[in-house]
Amino acid sequence: MDLAETRKHLSELDINAGSTATLIANRAMSRGIAVSSDERQRLTLHRGKRRIWFDGAQSNINKVLAQRCTRYKDVTARLLRNHGVNAPDNVVFGAEHVGPAWQWALRELPVVVKPPNGGKGDLVHVGVDGFAEFESAFNAVAESAAEVLVERFVPGEEHRVLLIYGKVAAAQRRVPAHVLGNGRSTINKLIKKKNKQRIKSNNKIYIESQINIDDAVLGKLDSQGVSLDSVPARGQKIWLRSNSNVSSGGEAHDATDDMSPAEIAMAENVARAIPGLRVAGLDMLLPRDGNGSEPHVLEVNSSPLITGHHYPWAGPSRDVAAMLIEAMFPTATTDSPETRR
Repeated sequence: MDLAETRKHLSELDINAGSTATLIANRAMSRGIAVSSDERQRLTLHRGKRRIWFDGAQSNINKVLAQRCTRYKDVTARLLRNHGVNAPDNVVFGAEHVGPAWQWALRELPVVVKPPNGGKGDLVHVGVDGFAEFESAFNAVAESAAEVLVERFVPGEEHRVLLIYGKVAAAQRRVPAHVLGNGRSTINKLIKKKNKQRIKSNNKIYIESQINIDDAVLGKLDSQGVSLDSVPARGQKIWLRSNSNVSSGGEAHDATDDMSPAEIAMAENVARAIPGLRVAGLDMLLPRDGNGSEPHVLEVNSSPLITGHHYPWAGPSRDVAAMLIEAMFPTATTDSPETRR
C-alpha cells in the first residue's frame, strides 16, 4: 500500500490524516499493526493491550512528566546540566523586569532572548549584545509570551536530532533562508528563483514553504549592508532570515552520518536525563566549519515532527516512521491480517 492509498484508507476510517499520520499508519500496517480511529478522530495503533494515538506530532508515547518538563526550557536546561549534558545557562524573567534581566545578561553577553515555552522562530533573538537591542527583543517577547527567557549565546551550527527510545535515529543540519549571488541578478530576482526551485523540487514540505519578503527579511538584508536591489558577487551568500524554520524559507540537510560518537552520546544522554522521554527532537548546536567548539543541547521537543527527515532538502531520506514503529512494537511482523480492522 503506497502513501496515497494509505491516506484514502485513513479517510475511510474517519481519521484526520496529515503527513505524519499517513507515514506512521503506512509503516504500521505494513508491519501488522492494527489501525483505527478513536473518539477524537486520532490515528490509533493497537496490538494486544497496547494503544498509542497520534494527532499530528502529538502522541501519548512520552510519559506525562517528560512532556511537562520539556514544556519549560529553563527546567529542561537544568535537568540536562545535572546529567552532564552541555546546555547554556538561562533565566526566566517577568515581562516587567527588563532591568534585572539586562543586569543578568551583562555577565553573559552576547545572549539569546526568547519565550520560555514554545514560541515561533521570529520571537527568538540571537546574539543580542547591546541594551537598545536587548530592550527591543525583551519587549517583543514579553508582549507575546508574558515571560521572557534570557540565555547565554552559544556558537555552533543548528541541528535537529531525532531520538527514538533513547537512540539517535536521524539528524538534520538546519540552514536559514539564503540566496547565492551569481554576479548578475538582484537579491529580489534570486529570491524569486529560489522559490521556483522549491516548487520544482516536488518536495511538498518546500513547495508549501516559500520565502516571503517581509520586515524580517528587509531587516536582515539591511544588517548585511544590502537591499533587494543589490547584486551580490558570484558565490556570495546573502542571509534572508536569522531563524532556520523551513516554513519561512529555511532548509534541512540530512546530517545523520556527520555526527561524531561524542555528539551521539550526548544526544542519547538526554533521554536518561528526562525520565519517560521516549521520542524527542533535540535542537543542538554542533561545532562545524570553525563555528563553535563543543556540542550543546538548546531545547528538547517532546512532540517532534518527523516528516522533515523523510523529505530533506539535501541528502538521503531517513525512514524514521518505520524506526518508530519498530521501537514501539518490536515483536510486530509484516503483512498481518490485523492491519485493516
